[in-house]
Amino acid sequence: MMIRIIQVGLGVRGIQWADVIRKHPDTTVVAYVRRNVELARKQVAEWGETVPCFSTLEEALNSVRADAVVLVTPPEYHFEDVLCAFSHHCHVICEKPLSEKMCECIEMVRQAEQNKLLLMAGMNFRYLAVTQKYRNLINEKVLGTIGYGHFTYIRNRNGNRNDLNKYPLSMLQPMLLEQSVHHFDLLRYCYGEEPCRVSAETWRPYWSTYDDDCCVSASIRFTHGIQAVYLGTWTSGCNRMQFEWRTDFSGGTIRQCHQFGDLFQSRMDPELSMSGENFKTDPSIEPWEPVELDPCEAFVDDTYGLLCEFVDALQAGQELVTSGKDHLKTLGLTLACIESSLTGRRIEMHDFYKRNGVPSRWID
Repeated sequence: MMIRIIQVGLGVRGIQWADVIRKHPDTTVVAYVRRNVELARKQVAEWGETVPCFSTLEEALNSVRADAVVLVTPPEYHFEDVLCAFSHHCHVICEKPLSEKMCECIEMVRQAEQNKLLLMAGMNFRYLAVTQKYRNLINEKVLGTIGYGHFTYIRNRNGNRNDLNKYPLSMLQPMLLEQSVHHFDLLRYCYGEEPCRVSAETWRPYWSTYDDDCCVSASIRFTHGIQAVYLGTWTSGCNRMQFEWRTDFSGGTIRQCHQFGDLFQSRMDPELSMSGENFKTDPSIEPWEPVELDPCEAFVDDTYGLLCEFVDALQAGQELVTSGKDHLKTLGLTLACIESSLTGRRIEMHDFYKRNGVPSRWID
């Protein structure tokens, strides 16, 4: 079954999606949509394609036959376009976040359920080779049970670069809604646990290129006692990026030192705690052992994995794993961080979902 796709958005991320769709043997683009339709036609011609281009999704849906829509646009446009696609009985892959508003996300999930259509959230980092290995090590209990995690992402991301999308410059909470949402999703996905409460602070350094808060710190408690501490920023005092996701287990530690790779593990030696120096810094003490990873091209292979999940679900009539319903929990945690920062209160997730009208059957 060849899946006919209309792709909306041909910016930096849209170009990556177009390449991935071309590579999959069971998918083909039947139309591109971009507000600047002349620019879209120029892009498509440079790719050597003869695919029609339109300025609106409605126009494209009325002109070509399609099975699915891929939305690679700023979140402010998602709600209208998702419902438009559903009205033409098309399945949807939508870049994260599905919406910046919980009420819109709930309605999209409800419409997908009522119309028996697939709604996938673009959480492609799940399909990085390092993520899959991280998750497998946890599931196989290689180092015992999880105690706590520490996730640090410090990056000086100048939003004015030509190879970056410009809309985050003026959006509210750009770090949380564009970047941290990925990290929160990774914590949920790899730990296999749901957050039950969160405390957070957000802020903006005065020299930032972003109009709103681009830094966040959060303390997240998961359902079975796992504690995670998170620090993320898009504005730093230097251009050296620092990424570290460390998880401590009863029998050792896993450490990811690059957002797209560099995974290590160490095994606990309890006897070492009773001998030698009290403050141990020698690298030979419980050394970090590199974990072998499959080759993976970031933003390409992980996006391809996401597309494969979508195609498999569509062809086999199965439910998605990376679904809009599942995304409600990642988005919920992200929005709860904003609420916590604004109110100065710790947010209980069960209460947050109830206040925001999320049906209990979707989160239990």
